[in-house]
Amino acid sequence: MIKVPFRAVLISLIALVAIGGLINLEMENRSTLNQSFTNGACSSNGTTLVIDFGPDSDRDPIFKCVVDFHGTGWQLMESAGVTVVGTSEYPESFVCRLEDFPDNQREHCQGTPDPSNGSWVYFYSTISTLDSATGASTWQRSPVGAATRTPNCGDYEGWLFRKQETETAGTIASNEISIEPQPFACK
Repeated sequence: MIKVPFRAVLISLIALVAIGGLINLEMENRSTLNQSFTNGACSSNGTTLVIDFGPDSDRDPIFKCVVDFHGTGWQLMESAGVTVVGTSEYPESFVCRLEDFPDNQREHCQGTPDPSNGSWVYFYSTISTLDSATGASTWQRSPVGAATRTPNCGDYEGWLFRKQETETAGTIASNEISIEPQPFACK
């Protein structure tokens, strides 16, 4: 019988568990990013993404449905085929540019964008944000970033590009996103 030192066996087992965890995480990331999307709002089993380039832009809003989505708000954009660029300081947690807006000349994305040049503001709308009296839903400004927030099926995720000088007293009205959210409960 060959004697194998306990320490060597223990280190090997720990390495195998770590490798298995990394493989599992990579498979989860691939399944999230390979989800299908369509243009327009979701009507069942999906999460809707709205990107509004703001009142100072001539670009039309982007409106996409990611079917059977599970992941973070950041992964939702990637799953919808949207090009998202973070800052060099926070490459996958602070949104600097969506769909090449603003361009490189306006914002270099080295650090947190200068509010006077404009920046992206993150909103969401869920079935719980419905007004029981009117049945209308509203956008809520997200208290966390897209890398942290995990939208549910039926939710709307919204991004609005705004300049500081167009904001009133440093606040952003949630109704400024040009598309009204219509969240729903998934089956």
